Amino acid sequence: MSPEQFLSSSVWRTRMKTYFKLMDVDQNGVLTLSDFEEIANRLIQLQNDSSKNEEIREMCHSLFQYFIAGGEPVDSTTRITEEDLIAKVAKTVSLIESPDKILEVARRKNEIFFDIIDTDNSGQISREEYRKYLAVYTGSQQPEHADQAFDSIDLDKSGSISREEFVEAHRRYWFEIGGDKDNSPLPYGVLVDS
Repeated sequence: MSPEQFLSSSVWRTRMKTYFKLMDVDQNGVLTLSDFEEIANRLIQLQNDSSKNEEIREMCHSLFQYFIAGGEPVDSTTRITEEDLIAKVAKTVSLIESPDKILEVARRKNEIFFDIIDTDNSGQISREEYRKYLAVYTGSQQPEHADQAFDSIDLDKSGSISREEFVEAHRRYWFEIGGDKDNSPLPYGVLVDS
């Protein structure tokens, strides 16, 4: 798909606005490297294994540089506005043409996230683990939003989220434009008002 196809989808744009709002940790209207460093620090809090700290920090830095900033060099002065984010992500996701490559890109980041959330190392994410993760990730306790997110990802309604369900939910959120009525997973909770 072309960047224009993503940009013309109000559903996809609303997903990006939702992500922007959640990742703007200091609520200053721009995404910065410090926002993603703070998110890394929050995710590290979920871990009992300090050997993963550097991997988490690197993943958040890479996410900011290669996805949020469109692969451009980043430093402490880099500022990404909401419209910048939407345009850069539309360009980035449209460059990945092959379904296999899309799955590979989605899998790489989300495998790390899955392991962070699965704090009991059961190979499944429980509702309680997801609530705790979303509260730490977004900086606010909203169990009803976390439950909605959890239910939208738990496609087989087993009461837990498998690795495949988690990866697929994020792939659909980022790489599918959605229709007039979007029924896609909501890994970050309720979408913001457009």
